[in-house]
Amino acid sequence: MLTFNFHIYTLEQYTNDIKQYDLETVWSAILDYMLVNNTDEATSVSNRLLKIENFGMLYEYGLAEQNKTNKKNLGQYFTPDDIACLMARWLKSIKGDNVCDVCCGTGNLILAYLKQIEKNEIEHILSGRKIYLYDNDKIALKIARYSIALVYGKKYLNSINTICGDFLDKDIKLPDNAKVISNPPYAKITQIQSNWHITENIITSKDLYSAIFEKIANSGSRAVIITPYSFLGSSKFYPLRKVLNNYNGFIAAFDNVPGNIFNGKKHGIFNSNTANSVRASITVIKNQNDSKGFKISHLIRFKTEEREKLLNNTLLENLISSNMQIVSRQQPCYIKCHRELENAYTLWTSQSNKKLSDLLNPFARETSLHDARETSLLYANNLALYIPNTCRYFTTASVSKLNRTGMITLYAKDKKSFDFLYCLINSSFAYWHWRIFDGGITYPIRLLNELPIFENLLSNDDSEYFSLMCKKMTSAERQYIVTKLNAGAEQENIKFPAEFREQINARFFKILGCTDNPELLRMVHSNAAF
Repeated sequence: MLTFNFHIYTLEQYTNDIKQYDLETVWSAILDYMLVNNTDEATSVSNRLLKIENFGMLYEYGLAEQNKTNKKNLGQYFTPDDIACLMARWLKSIKGDNVCDVCCGTGNLILAYLKQIEKNEIEHILSGRKIYLYDNDKIALKIARYSIALVYGKKYLNSINTICGDFLDKDIKLPDNAKVISNPPYAKITQIQSNWHITENIITSKDLYSAIFEKIANSGSRAVIITPYSFLGSSKFYPLRKVLNNYNGFIAAFDNVPGNIFNGKKHGIFNSNTANSVRASITVIKNQNDSKGFKISHLIRFKTEEREKLLNNTLLENLISSNMQIVSRQQPCYIKCHRELENAYTLWTSQSNKKLSDLLNPFARETSLHDARETSLLYANNLALYIPNTCRYFTTASVSKLNRTGMITLYAKDKKSFDFLYCLINSSFAYWHWRIFDGGITYPIRLLNELPIFENLLSNDDSEYFSLMCKKMTSAERQYIVTKLNAGAEQENIKFPAEFREQINARFFKILGCTDNPELLRMVHSNAAF
């Protein structure tokens, strides 16, 4: 006979019960107990463990105990309460009669949504069996269903639709006139299943979150989905972006430094995982009849102390561009640009007739400098530029070969190109380009080579200016070397005074005919949202 002392229950007892029985047995007993004893007395201080707001974290803890790698392998990440509320408020603002939580886990998102709506609407959707919960974890699904009933009434326990199984299965469908909230698993597809609708996106991306994202979008439903931001620019997600061309809405993209969307905060009596460093995005699919494409924010950075202020729906929508973006082979990635800098970006890209690779030595590019004689010649001509490929807050080009791993080496085709490239990479423009199209950890050489170049606009005075600025900065490089310990090794970089960068930025704005204040580019380097 199973014996549990839930009236006075501790984390130690919970752990021992999982070891003695199993996770499903323990949770079935907990939920049955709560259904009978969900009173103020039963959830007193002596029993503070068994509170509905703790269920998600408690279940995650149980998963970790049962299988130390299970959580990682499934790509399950608990949605923080403040993010769940943010998403729920957006879901409330869009139309849909049936409310669906896809990959619902223990129900944090659907519970957040129910908290946002009026009592009569809760009654309407619960009594009308209009809530649909989807997950392939039957224990988590049961916790989600019971949690709703425990909060809003035991009479609704059997009025909540639960669909247990692989959401990608052809036989699993969303209801008509649905709106969806979802935090899908972030995991690789190791094997494409025969019972899925096989799409170009699934074949190319081999990513579970992307496949689920696509199925939700193609259902015609309106939705609020939190995922990694990688689908915004990575080439393997281009098929997904093409699918999104058929729909409309907006996307808020978030960096993971210094603040992090999934960063641990205290939930109940637990500390959530602080190691998760996913750069996340929240996509709102509105599916209005009069438009196609998506509006995108810049890659939003925020300090931890700014989190509460930032996670405001109206404020975030004001950070999102008014331009609807449709991807194509000519423009395959979404552009993550600050609204205030869109005019400057348009002037820059529309007037550039070359890309960075056009200013490089073609022989060096083709042979990767395997020819020692040519390498020596280029060194002798001082046409080598060294660029650290990690660029958290700025990019640097130097003539000094720094003591670090992760270095891009460029060889300019002539002295004029060298001076211009040196100034360009030490300006805000190269860094800005990276933030628009990537913003991850490293600067891909492919992306750097595509940097737009407006050499055709340069006057003789401009070329002389860049020559003098280059000479000034190269002579001072050793003066501004900084070191940072990374994985036990010191990594050198050069941190020039911001005034150098801003002088070059101002010259570039003048050349481009941009009358905006070049100091706006400070936003690109800022580690704060406000």
